[in-house]
Amino acid sequence: MAVTRDVPAFPVPPPSFSKRLSRMMDVTGSPLLRRLYRCQTVFRGGILSIPATISLKHGYMEFTITQKAAFDREITFVFSAAEVEQRLDQELTRLASSVRLPGFRPGKIPRKLLESRFKDHWSSNLADQFYRESFPKALTDHNLEPVDHPEIVLGEFVRGQDYTYRATIQVFPKVEPTGYTGLTLTRPTVTLSDEDVAKVIEEIRASQGRFEADPGRVAVLGDQVLMDFEGFVDGQPFEGGKAEKYLLELGSGRFIPGFEDQLVSCKAGDKREVKVTFPADYGNKELAGKDALFQCFLHEVRARILPELDDELAKKAGVTEGGLDKLRAVIRERLEVDSEAKSEKKVEDAVFEALLQANTFEIPSRLEMRERRNMLSQMKREYQARGVDMSKMGVSDEQLLGMFEHSAGRKVRLGLLLSAIAVKEKIEVDEARVEEHLVEMTRAFGDRAGEVRRMVRENEEKMADLRDTVLQAMVVEWVIKNSTVTEQAVRLDELMGGSGEKGK
Repeated sequence: MAVTRDVPAFPVPPPSFSKRLSRMMDVTGSPLLRRLYRCQTVFRGGILSIPATISLKHGYMEFTITQKAAFDREITFVFSAAEVEQRLDQELTRLASSVRLPGFRPGKIPRKLLESRFKDHWSSNLADQFYRESFPKALTDHNLEPVDHPEIVLGEFVRGQDYTYRATIQVFPKVEPTGYTGLTLTRPTVTLSDEDVAKVIEEIRASQGRFEADPGRVAVLGDQVLMDFEGFVDGQPFEGGKAEKYLLELGSGRFIPGFEDQLVSCKAGDKREVKVTFPADYGNKELAGKDALFQCFLHEVRARILPELDDELAKKAGVTEGGLDKLRAVIRERLEVDSEAKSEKKVEDAVFEALLQANTFEIPSRLEMRERRNMLSQMKREYQARGVDMSKMGVSDEQLLGMFEHSAGRKVRLGLLLSAIAVKEKIEVDEARVEEHLVEMTRAFGDRAGEVRRMVRENEEKMADLRDTVLQAMVVEWVIKNSTVTEQAVRLDELMGGSGEKGK
């Protein structure tokens, strides 16, 4: 809890107040789109048009709202000395009836001793009372919708003096969406071929294969290499650039462009220097765009051994009856579903890109950072599910958060835009579609699907998340419906090929 000179703080911030504050002001727990949807109605009144400073008085308290920056608001609350005196006496009366101290009979402890001995306790209670009575009221009365928990600076309680505390918040921006109707969009379409199916079968063979070390083998793309490496920039090693006995599949694209190609033709026992340039948009800004030298030593080269192309392969792929012919039919059906979904995703991405290009605006830093932390948490969960401990990868959370700066800002802006369009065009969530989505989500649980659906329905937060997802889809559909969409024939590999970020 921050401490400043002009507003004295407790010697030790009362932990009980912090816990109660978290329960009262649980902003971060609510889904982004739902809160954005709700507050867009508020912002149509024009929060950003308030004066730089306004002061108001409500009975025994007064507060001043100061606009520090576009989204930053500082609210200073002042409570009269008389009110502080009265509340303090009430607290001491309650303490006198419940506290026991050696050498004093119940209810006979001097009030001055109670006041000094239990200052942290009654200070926390009074701070809690005043916060409950003032902060939510200030937000409600002046249509302030915080993006996150407030930063609180508590004052000190002194008899005969006013009590002051400050709350600093960031509010959502006012968004007036434009350029979301009359778009020109292209929907890619694919006619599947036998070659497309055969390629997937080869991928299945590769996934079912195994790797065996070959002491004399010369590495080619598709092989695995077990190696040590250490990276240097400007002659100096850098954090996260060193590993021992690291297993890498050449051609996987897991390292930065050019790294894996330079290990082709190596053999076990070879040393090789790999020279690469970090991409300009690399997540770690300290390395972005810089030349690097990696010193590598290869312990092993492992060749992939593929299984035979027969009915046994089909069984390994999950097709227990019908052999290869059935496997090919299953693959074709899945490719049709996947290509259709990918096609719609391409149209959706084009909508997002058009919205972002037509609407440029700043966003609150706390909102963007919160989204970065959400993305990092999700990435850690995904790695953990694969048995990878990210804490042992030599990359700090700060570096990882830097990787998400662009994507987090993009996601937040899209959320704001979709919310604003929903409000402006009066798009409301379809509860029937929410139920359909819930059924589809829980289908994979098999016999337990009904039980899982019941649990989700009983969880207000999860149902709100579900409605957010459906509402977003409905807004995108509305934009597409009000656009001109033309179809364009493409190959399957062109459609499914993505430009996802790769590299270490």
